[in-house]
Amino acid sequence: MLVVDASDGSHKVIDWTTEKNEWLKFIGGRGFGAKIVWEQTGKHTDPLGPENVLVLAAGPLAGLPVPGPRISICSLSPLTGIWGDSAVGGYAGLRLKQCGYDAVIIKGWRKDFAYLYVSDNCVELRDASHIVGKGSMEAQEELRKEYGNEVATLTIGPAGENLVLFACITSDYGRQSGRTGTGAVMASKGIKAVVLDGDADLPVADGESLLKLIEEAREKIIDNRELFEQFSKYGTMMTLDWAQSVSCLPTRNFTESIFEGAEGISASAVEIRVMRGKRGCFACPISCRTISEVRLNGEKFYLDGPEYETMALLGSNLGINNVEDLVVAHYLCDHYGMDAISAGVVVGFAIECAQRGLLTLDGLKAEWGNRETIFSLLESIAYRKGIGGILAEGVRRAAEIIGGGCEKYAMHVKGLEQSGYETRAAPGMSLAYGTCDVGAHHNRSTIIGWESKNDRLGTGREKVEVQILLQHQRSLFDALGVCRFPWCETKLPFEYYVGFYSATTGVRVDEKEILKASERIFNLTRMISVRRGVSRKDDYPPKRVFNEPLPSGPFKGVKLDPESYDHMLDMYYELRGWSCDGVPTSEKLEELGILELVEKRM
Repeated sequence: MLVVDASDGSHKVIDWTTEKNEWLKFIGGRGFGAKIVWEQTGKHTDPLGPENVLVLAAGPLAGLPVPGPRISICSLSPLTGIWGDSAVGGYAGLRLKQCGYDAVIIKGWRKDFAYLYVSDNCVELRDASHIVGKGSMEAQEELRKEYGNEVATLTIGPAGENLVLFACITSDYGRQSGRTGTGAVMASKGIKAVVLDGDADLPVADGESLLKLIEEAREKIIDNRELFEQFSKYGTMMTLDWAQSVSCLPTRNFTESIFEGAEGISASAVEIRVMRGKRGCFACPISCRTISEVRLNGEKFYLDGPEYETMALLGSNLGINNVEDLVVAHYLCDHYGMDAISAGVVVGFAIECAQRGLLTLDGLKAEWGNRETIFSLLESIAYRKGIGGILAEGVRRAAEIIGGGCEKYAMHVKGLEQSGYETRAAPGMSLAYGTCDVGAHHNRSTIIGWESKNDRLGTGREKVEVQILLQHQRSLFDALGVCRFPWCETKLPFEYYVGFYSATTGVRVDEKEILKASERIFNLTRMISVRRGVSRKDDYPPKRVFNEPLPSGPFKGVKLDPESYDHMLDMYYELRGWSCDGVPTSEKLEELGILELVEKRM
């Protein structure tokens, strides 16, 4: 692991294998990030201060021809104040491993922006004055002119430079470490970009077995023809039609769950009107990424997207009903370098509050779908101009600043804006948002898919058990350093990932053991947040879910019952081995082999 002090550019290398057994408990990737953040930060660490760390961690499978390498970016979140992480695809995981590192840890602070250059024989902070102020993708283009197209770059845009609390980090022309404000943390350290310039071979324990498994896996992915062809063609975009059909599509700041203009921003609308090509991440046969044409101010740009979450939060959630405006909004978020999910929720919150007379929008019209209002607010947020300076704090803090009861319209959990599923008629997904370690994010568990087929409005024990299993399964991919889509979208059996790990590392595990490691990571990230004040009070979905029945659609009149939710939460804690206040017990931590680690830093 490479440790870099941004204050003076000094660096050192830590050989984690001298304590191999302790580190292997956490697999790699997000697991390594959790252990590092636990040990390097504390109860009072300022997320934007020099004592916080930014961890770029590639799991053991990243950089190998296992479909879809990813890198986890971990820290204390400036948006939520607790554990934060976000995984990003593209080539960063591959190049980091080829530089010879499993993780890069950035600490400290500097006044002037620099960029970090890392290769297999060089680590250096270099002057970033020529890319300061540039958009995230413009900065990448400048760096690739300098170093060639084979390097991987991680950059921030103006939103990061201006410490927008939901700023993201961009990799590979539009892959985003979107959630939890990782871009603001990177900016707080005075780092505009990271260039990864490695090309070394990666050793594995059993290359012959690994290559055989990879070939089998690719055949299984492709042989599942219907799912493979659908996902290759549309990627996550096809989820919008599904969300509309099962009435969970966030619409006009989550006031409704179906959108009358959904057809205008559907996957087919993207394909017909703006799609210009497809891309894939390293070694992935699916190539789910869409390249779209964007026309803005008479110029033509290209966008890596859209994807479902941006279609929902920047589309239906803002009342946008045409795909041309949607891709412009998405492009602006990528250009400024801010999380499109949080941005869509923040702008939706602002429009609703303005319509209710709780704030003004600096002369802009408080209208759903108004392109001038939406585009202008995104710019104002990125540069912290006018009302944008308040909205750049995220909906939780913005509601506190604005007052007047507007917290009722702030769609977040633990300070993280809610991603793309409306949950009044989905108790399991409400629980998924409530108990996700980073806040209202879907990637730890998208149980809405299961409950829409099995038990939509139920609140029983089976649903809670499925929820916990999904949190362990889905979280594991970020530790391994690969994309979960081949598993969850094209149904590649989970057993392949167990085999990939064993063949790569020589550490022989079964499915039960590797899921136990994922549970260990989940409990440690929970303890990071518990140390910073999180408890049961924070494990609830937004107030709207309980207070306002759905106004239309097949679930008209439905809202989440508070007593039923509390009952689910009680079962969740019981099944997890946590206290009734949501704190992992000593017995659970001992069972997971991390009690001593936790007790040292509480």
